[in-house]
Amino acid sequence: MASFSLTGLLSAPIYGRFTDLTGSTKAAVIFSNIFEIGGNFMYFVASSPYMVLGSRLIAGIGSGSGSSILGMISRNTTKERRTAVFSQLMSLRQLGLLIGPAFNLFLRKLDFYLFGFHVNLYSAPGIFMAALWIIHELMVILFYRELQFTGPDDEVVQPINNQGSSELSWKEIFKDLLREEVVVCLAVTFTVMFVQTGVETLLTPLTLQLFGWKELPNSIFFCIAGFVIIVSFLFLSKISKWVADRQMLLGGFIVVTVMYAYFLIFIIFAVKAEKGSTWVLVMFCIYCVIVIFGLPFVWVPQASLYSKITSEQSQAFNQGVRLLVMGLGQILGPLWAASWFHDLPVMASVNLALVSLILLMIIASYRVLTVAKSPETDEPTERTRLLSHSINA
Repeated sequence: MASFSLTGLLSAPIYGRFTDLTGSTKAAVIFSNIFEIGGNFMYFVASSPYMVLGSRLIAGIGSGSGSSILGMISRNTTKERRTAVFSQLMSLRQLGLLIGPAFNLFLRKLDFYLFGFHVNLYSAPGIFMAALWIIHELMVILFYRELQFTGPDDEVVQPINNQGSSELSWKEIFKDLLREEVVVCLAVTFTVMFVQTGVETLLTPLTLQLFGWKELPNSIFFCIAGFVIIVSFLFLSKISKWVADRQMLLGGFIVVTVMYAYFLIFIIFAVKAEKGSTWVLVMFCIYCVIVIFGLPFVWVPQASLYSKITSEQSQAFNQGVRLLVMGLGQILGPLWAASWFHDLPVMASVNLALVSLILLMIIASYRVLTVAKSPETDEPTERTRLLSHSINA
């Protein structure tokens, strides 16, 4: 997973910059799919751990085009609707995370040879995903059309090209990214991913230690968690038209901070309790339901707000930077959490301190965490007929 995330975070800004300069999302997706197909096929034929590692590195390069797609979504949705669209997009990703593992029910039973290669529970996911990416590649080539958006007078805005006056210099791009409100959004991105992936890494061994759960109970737990978070995403998409991004972000982060304080107190006593204690299970379930339902109210507003306060001319590159920061959290979080599994109160204390610091940053910068009104034009007409891709939004 770390190798996949590493090449994904490094390639995301490159795909984004390409899309900003050419205005083409389609070309970026078609090119990135080649890496996804090649990486997954290499996983299928892998005969050594090094080939498996190489396959994940190659496939990760393909995942970086999520920046191009997020940039295109940001350009082709109104600011009023963008939070709802981002929420719906993330709920679809979560649905994929729920459905994906279900395919293992039949993939693990395969045992035959294809062109001399053994298809079994270890290699089958590789050829299966390669086939899905080939189908996706054909769909993009045949059916996807580049989107243009229209202004208030139905004037078509052409894609950015590398000769146009709309191109931003590197100095202007980085100046835009170093503004206070942008730094806060990126800090939220890293922190949420860092603590979230860390806790997810510990859940399986933690539930085994506290309740004796094995594969089936954990699978049921993750299915329920996925359902809860999808409901939360859909609920957020409905209320986003009435509640500002910064209000949801502040409220969501207050809940997250309180729940990490709750988790610290819980874990201090839970590790000393008798295995399978009812009160431990009840307190654990309360924590999980509240945190899982609250996460979208942190994750979606910061992503939407980030797209609104950064320059539209470099939007895909900006999304690449956000995915880079998110990828760092995704790599470092599990490493940090796993190293402290045998001293969970220390891990929980550091996580609480980190989210508390970010909460203070949000409060201190609350005044600037808002979208400036454009005085000369209204928002472009929204056009969001999109094809999905592998995005960690």
